[in-house]
This record gives sequence, structure tokens and C-alpha cells, in this order.
Amino acid sequence: MFTPPRLSHLPWARLPVFVLACAALLSGCGGDTSNSTSPADAPVRTLSPVPVTQADHEATVQRLYLAYFGRAAEPGGLAFYTGVSRRSNLVSDTGALFWRYGVDGDVRTVLDGLAHSPEAFALYSASNETAVATMYRNLFNREPDSGGLAFWSGMLGSGKFTRGQVPVALLAGAAMDDLAIFDRKAQVAAAFTAALDTPERVAHYNGAGAVAALRAVLARVTAATSAQEERAMVEEALAAVAASPAAPKVMAIVGARCVACHSAAPTMPGFPTAPAGLRLDTLEQLRAEAARIAFSVQSHAMPYQNLTGMTQAERDIVRAWYADGAP
Repeated sequence: MFTPPRLSHLPWARLPVFVLACAALLSGCGGDTSNSTSPADAPVRTLSPVPVTQADHEATVQRLYLAYFGRAAEPGGLAFYTGVSRRSNLVSDTGALFWRYGVDGDVRTVLDGLAHSPEAFALYSASNETAVATMYRNLFNREPDSGGLAFWSGMLGSGKFTRGQVPVALLAGAAMDDLAIFDRKAQVAAAFTAALDTPERVAHYNGAGAVAALRAVLARVTAATSAQEERAMVEEALAAVAASPAAPKVMAIVGARCVACHSAAPTMPGFPTAPAGLRLDTLEQLRAEAARIAFSVQSHAMPYQNLTGMTQAERDIVRAWYADGAP
């Protein structure tokens, strides 16, 4: 696969020309060009301030979650990537990360790691056109214009950009109206994460069904969403996530807490094969062993010595799923 040129590998005399050329492309393909970043202004975004406070770093992480996962961060992920943000000196302006990608190895490592994660890969692994349209919806709550769709699909098809670069590239050249929606959406996402303040709420925000329920609420955010409307959206999202189908949640819980041992390819040291031959890699396997699983987790017999940290709220979700007939 073609690797985009690193700015540090270009002759310094040609660097301004390269940056301005990229800025011109981006400013014309991210939305309404009358409000887009101008070529002359774009290089200044490389000087975007580095977050200082915990809240600043958390805001940066929420923007990255929206860009690469289309959702709000879960508390564990927020804490982890906040530490990454501190160590990597990520800038507050997510769009500026596009410019830093070529000159900052830490930024490149973080963005590539997010883009290559299973969640981002699944989200953006369809055709180039579908991937670009999904990125527009996750960032700006709108469909791409025909010119933007053709341009970015072409960039992906030619290999000149990777799917890890395009989300931040779209932000680098976005119109002010689009940026306003993205910023407001990030605020609602942050409020949702802050509301995951009980083990039960954290446990419910798990699996594809819960994520889809949250995305449906976030998709209605506009630049004019008021503080009162934000609070109502957060409450609606919490209820929708709690009511989302149980099976994807159970799959996610088992994936995080059980398959390190109970898998066709265990990753837990000391377990070369699945104990008792019990494999839980698929929903069909979970349903076949539903009674056994429910008893083991509710009695605290499993996970073994709770090495993977299953919470009581997660155990209750598994129990309820089994009691409902393991749908």
C-alpha cells in the first residue's frame, strides 16, 4: 500500500509549497468553501495549543472517538487515551493532527492505532464511497456533497490517503458550520460519558446495539443544540443504551472477560487450550452454553479468580439475558 510522504522527508525549501497544496485540496473538499480553512491559514494549525488540564485532554479524546469510532468514549477508554494524549502531546484541534501526522511520530502512532483497531476497521471497511459517507455522518451529521464524496473516495482508491488520515483531513479542511456541529457533538458525547457514573450504566454501554442506540441520538445534534436539549439527549441516550438488545452486550462482556481462556486460540498465559473445551467465540457457542455461563458468572466461579475484572453489573446482564431465554 502507498505510504503518504512524511513532511520530514521533503526538502525544507519545498515544505511551504507542499503544505499549501494540501491546504488547497482540503479547503475545497470539506464542505462550503466560503467558510473553509484558507491555504494561507492552514499551516498555522500545526501550532495549535497542546491541552494542559485533564479536561482539555479528555475533550481531545472525545473528538478522536467521534472521528474514528463515531461514538462517545467509555470511561475506561477515556482514561486510557487521556494518558496517551498527555504522553503524545496531542493538540486540541483535531484537524491540526492531519498536519502533524507527517512530522510527529507519536501522533502518527496514535492515529494509526485508532484507525487499525477492530472497531474502526469494521466501521470504515466498506467501499470507499460508503466509508467516506460514514465519516461525514460521524463528524458532521450530514451526507457528503457529491464533490467531496468523489474527491475523498478517489484519494482512498488511489492510495494517496489512508482511512486513518481522512477523518482528521476532513476536519482540517472543514467549513465553519461543519466544525460547529462537530464541536457540539463532542460536547454531548462528553456529557454522556460523564453520565456513565454507575457500574450498571457502564455495563449497559457495551456491544454494537448500545453503540448504535447512542449514535442515533448523537446524529440529531446540531450547532444550535442548547444546554437543555443536551441534557435531554443524554438522558434519552442512557435509556436507549440500557434498552438496547442484550445479546451484543453479552458478546462484548464475554469477549472482554472470558475468551482470553475460552477460545479456539486462548491468549491467557498458562492456557494453551480452552479449559474443559469450552469455546465462546461466537453467539451460537454462547447460546449453546447459556445455562453453564449464567451459573458460572452469577456464582462468581468464573472468570477464574476474576482475573479479567468482571463487574457485578456485567454478571447481572448475563444473568438477565439467560433468564430471558438467551435471545
